[in-house]
Amino acid sequence: MTAPTSASGRAARLRPDDVLRYLAATGWRRGRDYGRGQIWELDPPPGVANPHPYEVLVPLDQRLRDYPLRMTDLLETVANAEQRDANSVLGDLDLKWADVLYVRLNEFSLADLAPAMTGLRDLALAAARAVDAKHAWDFVRGAEVGSSRTGVPVLTVRTVLTPDIGEPIERKVTRTMYEGVLGAFRAAIGDHESQAYFPIVNGYRATRPTLAKEVCAALARMGGRKRSGYELRFTWSPDVPFKGDQAVFEFTPHVLGEVARAAKELRDLS
Repeated sequence: MTAPTSASGRAARLRPDDVLRYLAATGWRRGRDYGRGQIWELDPPPGVANPHPYEVLVPLDQRLRDYPLRMTDLLETVANAEQRDANSVLGDLDLKWADVLYVRLNEFSLADLAPAMTGLRDLALAAARAVDAKHAWDFVRGAEVGSSRTGVPVLTVRTVLTPDIGEPIERKVTRTMYEGVLGAFRAAIGDHESQAYFPIVNGYRATRPTLAKEVCAALARMGGRKRSGYELRFTWSPDVPFKGDQAVFEFTPHVLGEVARAAKELRDLS
């Protein structure tokens, strides 16, 4: 698969950090250093004729003379591995003015996908309502949803940021979503400093009860009736710097059970 000329030009402008975030979130693993770059590998799906892993070289220095060529080669390999066209992959690799939430599901059947999508919608809606209730549905409709085809069941939710003075409204929503997930996750694993925000035990009352209730319900819903585990990974556009305390959240069946219990407790308190 050869990247079209337009895709090749955009590939030359990709930033190494954005590419590394994408590879880490979609099942690629770091192999070895190679000069001023890194080798990343991806195992092919079971049953393919060629059992050897895919390999890409990520150039880390944009000043290299052959940087555009190396990024174009990387784009072609990722597109081939995911069985997508180059322009589609570019949309996921380029994080310029975009925040992306990656959702790695433990199971990817239709029965698992339906509650995951509903829960994702409700999670985004809860955060948007907390920021701007009047335009909450506009935010949800504007979020771009996709999926990785690397053999790893990954959903992506891409939020384009509007350049503005100060923090863009879309970033306020994604940050609120992150803060809600962070509070629910830490409380569920027994971090009692989070209890004032998300009351999992002992009758604590949340300082933002509506957001807490809706986030917990959405996270529990994403696991479905079987409470299948999943991983959430937040990535932030470097055009609007933000550094959270934690980027990756592993919602195991046990953690989901605690979150579901919190959702019920919060409903009873309201």
